[in-house]
Amino acid sequence: MNRAESMSKVDTAWLRMDSPSNLMMILGVWTLSPGIRYEALCHRLEERLLKYHRFRQRVVEQGGSASWVEHEVDIREHVVRERLPRSKGGAQAALQKRIGELAMSPLDRSRPLWQMHLVEDYEGGSALVIRTHHCIADGIALIAVTLSLADGGA
Repeated sequence: MNRAESMSKVDTAWLRMDSPSNLMMILGVWTLSPGIRYEALCHRLEERLLKYHRFRQRVVEQGGSASWVEHEVDIREHVVRERLPRSKGGAQAALQKRIGELAMSPLDRSRPLWQMHLVEDYEGGSALVIRTHHCIADGIALIAVTLSLADGGA
């Protein structure tokens, strides 16, 4: 078994505040221009995101405490291709509806607590919904991590 790293008290509190009606998940939405394809996104995440250890670790809870344990990440389990249904309100309304659904869907606790949903064909580019449990990072740290994924563009 991998060596466990104790989770900080603050991060443990974020983990324990999770409930079905109030998920402690940070959601971010990027619209990308030019767009990105699924394989290119997976490659970029393997290269740039997985260098941050929290994105390669899952949470193990035992005896009232929580720990981080290394987990072999299959990037395709964390990057989901999405196809938005046609909506009377257009692509933006369909994306907003999907974001609402994702905000109410918990992350899989058997894996590292993050997931990305890629809409490859969104208004001439792509849309990316990023879901990360708050115990991985706070908002400021998460902005720095996600910005490290980008090369610029609109």
